[in-house]
Amino acid sequence: MPLPDSMNRIVNRLNSLLGERPPDDPRLRAIYKACREHAVKRQLEQAVADTRFIMIDTETTGFQVYAGDEMISIALLEYRGLTPTGRQYTRFINPGRPIPAETTAIHGIRDEDVAHSPPIEEVLPEIAEFIRDGVLVGHHVNFDLRFLNKYLKQQVGCQLRNLMLDTMLLFTVHSGRMGHYTLEEVAGYCQYTPVERHTALGDALTAAAIFECLVPRLCDPTDAL
Repeated sequence: MPLPDSMNRIVNRLNSLLGERPPDDPRLRAIYKACREHAVKRQLEQAVADTRFIMIDTETTGFQVYAGDEMISIALLEYRGLTPTGRQYTRFINPGRPIPAETTAIHGIRDEDVAHSPPIEEVLPEIAEFIRDGVLVGHHVNFDLRFLNKYLKQQVGCQLRNLMLDTMLLFTVHSGRMGHYTLEEVAGYCQYTPVERHTALGDALTAAAIFECLVPRLCDPTDAL
């Protein structure tokens, strides 16, 4: 039974106030629809072997997600279960602001490296399409997700509801150690030597190596998430 016009107006107004109004751009509307229809419950019932996992890492201008810092690089690697599919996405992003010298000292990315790269508005549909329903895997992965969700909220009016798997938490569960551990420390535990540290692709590859090492020790591929 269709809603009366007055009720439709109320619903549309509430959606607008909550930032949940579908955008007009067809590509952004597709992202909005995918975000809204993402079925976490169904995903939790999938076997690990049947699940898409997306290794993710980003480099940014700083750590203040909602106080002016921006993403400048992203890497995504696709897995089906514990096996890499070979699909990956890497991109420099123009942050629209200077990169602080102290941040460049960490990841080596300079203003001139991203000067001719597209802004996040142009690549966001590509990123969202690559991720789709994948479980996001990374070291302190919530940091990366917060940046993505900031942009999605601004541009699309919704946020990713994807499941996350933090490689540091995998380590603490398997080792029984509590506390904060760096990517290098967890990689060392897995006897993996990180390559191209503090680059998005290098750190995503390290997260993938940790994932491949620890997940089989914690569950069977036939187990549900």
